[in-house]
Amino acid sequence: MALAQHPSVGRIVHYVLPSHSARAGEIRPAIITQVWTDLDHASSPGMCNLTVFRDQSNDFAEPGYGPVWAGSVIYSADNAPGTWHWPERV
Repeated sequence: MALAQHPSVGRIVHYVLPSHSARAGEIRPAIITQVWTDLDHASSPGMCNLTVFRDQSNDFAEPGYGPVWAGSVIYSADNAPGTWHWPERV
């Protein structure tokens, strides 16, 4: 029996770029930097702060080439824009 995954600081997840991004809906790697709620929270499942590793300046309007912060991001298994999910097994 597989154990359920839980968000924790330092875990790598996939972030779905939000609708205001130039590449909305595309996936970027992110690291969890703060966990606010667990996945079973009723209104905000898996809410976390993330450091998102963007594809240079192609993804966001903010200048620069480094990672960007995304705050209070919730988990979605449906890959909704602006959410995070576990990396798919390949």
